[in-house]
Amino acid sequence: MLIDILLVASIVIIARIGWCTGFIKTFFTVLAGFLAIFTANKYPYQEGLNFYLIFVIIALFIIMLGNFTLRFISFFYLNILDKAAGMILSICVWLIISVNIIIPAVTYTYDEHTLYAQKHTIYKNISNVIQSKIPVFKNYVPRLLEKSDITKK
Repeated sequence: MLIDILLVASIVIIARIGWCTGFIKTFFTVLAGFLAIFTANKYPYQEGLNFYLIFVIIALFIIMLGNFTLRFISFFYLNILDKAAGMILSICVWLIISVNIIIPAVTYTYDEHTLYAQKHTIYKNISNVIQSKIPVFKNYVPRLLEKSDITKK
């Protein structure tokens, strides 16, 4: 029950942050993270600081592209639509990360190798819906938790 209260409280906070940030900034920030990691991993010379330099350069480039797009969008007075979509995107990203990775990792007990025994909680229901409707997110569950009851159908 405490986890559910913390999840709802964190969703309210994330919704406020998403509203203030907007869709364009949120989208390009998430895109910058994924593309920077992908590009840095594909870079053939990953010795020393090269991995981090490629990561930072790609991430900054994508974020600058997002800022340019934001200026273009604000020219057409679409700020309210941008803010509402940013709130929705932020909530979706937070739900995926917290329900599939953070909460199972925090509530995992090493001695019993199972999650806490509560059967009907908000986060377990959300996780089951996310993993059944969007099967690509099953890959984001940590390997430590693969055999727990949260990943079973």
